[in-house]
Amino acid sequence: MASKEEEAVDSLRARYEAAGQGHVFAHWDKCDEGERDALAAQLRSVDLDHVKKIFDRSIADHDTGAAAKGEIEPVVADASVLKASAEDLSEWREAGLGVASLGELAVVLLAGGQGTRLGSSAPKGMYDIGLPSGRTLFRLQAERLAKLMAMSSEEANQGAPVRVPWYIMTSPHTHAATEKYFHDNEFFGLDSADVMFFQQGSLPCFTPEGKIIMQSKHEMATAPDGNGGIYAALHHSGVIDDMEKRGIRHVYAYCVDNALVKVGDPTYVGFCALRNVEAGAKVIAKAYPDEAVGVFTRRNGEVHVVEYSEMPAELASATDPETGKIKFDAANVVLHYYSFDFLKKCCAPDDVVQSSLVYHVAKKKVPRVTEDGAGTETPDAPNGIKLEAFIFDVYKYAKDVAFLEGERGADFAPVKNKEGTGKDSPDTARALIDALHREWIMNAEGSVDEDDDDGLGVTHADGKRYVEVAPAASYAGEGLEPVVRSYFMGFVPAGLSIEPVRDNKRAAENAIDEDEPPAKK
Repeated sequence: MASKEEEAVDSLRARYEAAGQGHVFAHWDKCDEGERDALAAQLRSVDLDHVKKIFDRSIADHDTGAAAKGEIEPVVADASVLKASAEDLSEWREAGLGVASLGELAVVLLAGGQGTRLGSSAPKGMYDIGLPSGRTLFRLQAERLAKLMAMSSEEANQGAPVRVPWYIMTSPHTHAATEKYFHDNEFFGLDSADVMFFQQGSLPCFTPEGKIIMQSKHEMATAPDGNGGIYAALHHSGVIDDMEKRGIRHVYAYCVDNALVKVGDPTYVGFCALRNVEAGAKVIAKAYPDEAVGVFTRRNGEVHVVEYSEMPAELASATDPETGKIKFDAANVVLHYYSFDFLKKCCAPDDVVQSSLVYHVAKKKVPRVTEDGAGTETPDAPNGIKLEAFIFDVYKYAKDVAFLEGERGADFAPVKNKEGTGKDSPDTARALIDALHREWIMNAEGSVDEDDDDGLGVTHADGKRYVEVAPAASYAGEGLEPVVRSYFMGFVPAGLSIEPVRDNKRAAENAIDEDEPPAKK
């Protein structure tokens, strides 16, 4: 009589054979007990019907020519922070702070990537971009979130602290290291009960014929399901349920590799909340036609993002005859807004979104088991298909989407490439932060002291001394006047992190009478 374990394996084998995937057991007899257990566990984790539907509809979509899908039209932002009146900006900001103060705002961070292109195998959020303080991306963003909560509490004039939960999506490669980093740094002062980590999922890799590729005799070849896998992950991890229990109504999402991101951006959140839309996007005007960013477009009335690699050259360089500007210039920089109800719909397994979501087809060289099952080989040419969903793929399901144009120098400093490459790298991000924070200090009637006579400023390896305003001192340039006045004659030193007055020993030593106006250079 067969044991329960043998019966379970026979049932599993029958299920895969019925799905036309029986070859995954081809080398079962060559596996030891541990390898068999690992393979069986991996095979049980796959919903065969679900992945087959994903594969079939994604291949069908991929094989449909762009022309057959309909022409694309540019998206025009509903408003711009560059052109909005002071009254509008204030109204949006107050609404956003109000949302946070009521406990209705959640923040979602996409942080599954490693810093491979930065020369590091650690999670990208742990990367130090070279600011005077040595703040990593995770620390910068945690402190900005803390400042948002403090501002929201102050705006509402409430004694109790505001709580904005932070949901951080990792990957199998970054999860353990990310959790450890936060624990080791005591969650950067945040309440650990309001920080939740969850992992994005993965999908099997397929041959062009739809057969699952085996990487070894006891392991399927798999790949992350893309940042669009966030919706399924939010459901399976229980994050959506947690949001609902907390009474969340508005969700802000962003990527970890933006060094200028305004975490929980109250002006943008308020802009979307006041319009009562299902989804929103803060977009940045493209800097030049072939900039490596996707752009928001409309096709058949639906909102889509066309990736830069998929945009025909003639459309990428097309200009608006009336303005002379780039026609398709609403760059997607992953500053996303969702109403909770819409996000919940996107995450539900039985809803139309998950049941019809099309994944992008990437043809890759996928390592495969050798014919005799003894090892793994990498083919010379692409042999497999990896399926990826993108986070923006759900926008076409939203009844209404609000677009707000942001300011490149205040909203977007990507950190993707190695130091010194000159594009989307730590040095370009540092320069953007430096320029913005110098502007903040000047607006607060201060000046930057470049001389550093006392030698306390940090000189970077590139020979420059950067200006950095700590998130606790200012979220977006507001409230810096007392900090500036705390420095002798209003001269704020370069090469230091400018902290709030209470935390700044050097500033306290140099403090002058607040009634005395600062000198200007």
